[in-house]
Formats: sequence, C-alpha cells, structure tokens
Amino acid sequence: MDKNIIKEAVKKVNLALKLDREIAGVKFLFSEDEFEKADAKKIMGKLAYCVMVKAAMSGKATKASAEYFGCMGAAKALGVVEPDEMSSSGRFYQKLGLYQDLTTSKNVQRNMTFCRHKAYGVMVKPVDAYDEEPDIVLIVTMPYNAMRIIQGYTHMSGYNTSYKIAGNQAVCSECTAFPFESNNINISLLCSGTRFKAGWRDDELIIGFPFNQFLSITKGIYATLDLTEPNEKKAEIEARFQKMGEAAPVIQYDKNYYTGLNPE
Repeated sequence: MDKNIIKEAVKKVNLALKLDREIAGVKFLFSEDEFEKADAKKIMGKLAYCVMVKAAMSGKATKASAEYFGCMGAAKALGVVEPDEMSSSGRFYQKLGLYQDLTTSKNVQRNMTFCRHKAYGVMVKPVDAYDEEPDIVLIVTMPYNAMRIIQGYTHMSGYNTSYKIAGNQAVCSECTAFPFESNNINISLLCSGTRFKAGWRDDELIIGFPFNQFLSITKGIYATLDLTEPNEKKAEIEARFQKMGEAAPVIQYDKNYYTGLNPE
C-alpha cells in the first residue's frame, strides 16, 4: 500500500476521533536479516513489549529480538520464544495465584492466544512511519473513541462474536497475537502488568486489529458519524478539520438514531 494512503487514513482517524496518542503499527520480523534491515532503533536492554508500544504512541520506533524482551509472557504470546510446559500447562499462573486453581488456570491458558509461528523479533512504531504495511494496528484511547471504532468496524464487517478479554496479557496476547491469528479485531481493558510497566491512564483501553482492516474501519467511522455523534461532538470534529486546514465532510446536525430519528 502507498505510504501516502496510510498517512491519509491516520489523519482521517485523528480528525474524526480525539486521540491523545499516536496509532501504533506492529510488524513481525522472521529472520535476523529482516530484523537488521528493519527501520527502527534496536533495543539493547531488557524492555517490555507493551512499553515499546507506548513508545511508538509517542513517535518512537523500536525493534527487539528475543534476548531483549523484558517480559517473557509477551515473548511467548508473540511467538518470539516458545512456550514452556510450565506455561502451557497453566501451572505458572496457578502458582502465582492469579486463578483459583489449576483447572481454571489451564482453561485461561488454553483460551489465551499465542502466535503459532517462530519470529526472530518485532518492530513497533507509529503506523504512518511505515514504508511497508505493518501486520497489526494498535490504538490506546478512552472508551468513547473505542466505541466509535467498534461502530465503524461493525458498520463495515457486521457483528463480531469473537472478542476475547481476560484482563491479562492485554497488549501482547489480546490485542496483538489474537488479531494476528484470527485476522479480526479485538478490544482489551488492558491488564495490571501493562498498566504498571507502561503507565497507561486509568481511563484508557486498547484496540488491536489487522492492518488490512484499517481503511475499512476508517471508512466505517465516517459512515456512522451522522447517526452516532451528538451535535457537540460534530462541532468538535468540524473544528479539528478547520484547525488543520482540511475540508470537512458534510456533517448533518440534529440527526442521530437515538433522538427520535425514524428511517423513511
């Protein structure tokens, strides 16, 4: 995909939604040669994957190979390190006391998504900094914006019955590995680990989806704008377009589905 198309989509999402952070893109790197050629700063000390994601959302581009992953849970979820028996059996989380017993822990572990590949490393940077297509798009934002993204997705793709949320391994498994393996969107409430390590705000959550859905979701956000946004939000959107010197789409005020509008 042309880089200018990616940049235009990012701009359109930011004009429609009040995002505080940049949209991040994740790319799996499957060989040492691919890793070395990837256009990002190589991590040379232990760093958690979710911290790399947060850095990308402030404009930084980083890449990490297996030896520099600061969180083994993420390394296993992303297919950079092969899960060991302690993890796959559920005994690791049961030993931590995160779940009430071994059978519950094994159930969670079995349903948590791990990438079924062996990657050399990953690269994370702002999605509009890519010259090529990334694999996964990540957006951390407040619930209102998440609602609009899901509405845009649903407008274009229909009802999604496969959301997976456990409140654990949020960035790596729930919003990177699962979208990659399922080729579908997911939403996560984040988890205690990433909230501590990356320092997300209490009012933030994360959405992940394959890059191949980015343009479709962007289109859906605009297609649902008139029917979902209240007048004050529509005015804010027009003001953002004006501030950027962009021509705003035709926005219809006093039109939404929840104030008595009846389709003809």
